[in-house]
Amino acid sequence: MVVAAVCVLNAVGCGRVPAVPDGGVTAQGTTRGAARGAMAEGPPRDAWAAVVLRVVDGDTVILRIRGRSVRVRLIGVDAPETWLRRDCFGAEAARALRRLAPPGSSLYAAGDAEPYDRYRRRLLYLWTPHGVFLDAALIRAGFARAMAVPPDTRYAAFLREAEHTARRAGVGLWKACP
Repeated sequence: MVVAAVCVLNAVGCGRVPAVPDGGVTAQGTTRGAARGAMAEGPPRDAWAAVVLRVVDGDTVILRIRGRSVRVRLIGVDAPETWLRRDCFGAEAARALRRLAPPGSSLYAAGDAEPYDRYRRRLLYLWTPHGVFLDAALIRAGFARAMAVPPDTRYAAFLREAEHTARRAGVGLWKACP
């Protein structure tokens, strides 16, 4: 099942974002009209560099940002749990994030409205240097669900669409979990 979901992840071009209706937000965080139709790739202009130190689970990583170790929670992503409880597909979600962002790899990070969650984790969206939007890649391949928590909704519509794609395809947790 994991292999199938990773194949879907690779096949759908996770770093590419379809054009959104007028006034919508692209993966670059800018508005784009549907008439322009181009696909947006990569991190927004306000993103900064980070290095992966460790993947904690399917939606949490430890990054080195500006020389400091920072616990980061991916915005808009709800991966199955692996710590206090063992949710269906939790271990697979953590492995998927480790493959996408292995220790030592470089990423780009950008925030939203709230800098931290109630557990003092830094809230960030993440991209690979090749433009893969990790938050959407995990959701689209069925390793996580979309989770919009206002006011951090910069990419909520896009992440909901990624979840819809995964559900429709029956990949990952949508196939493995009751």
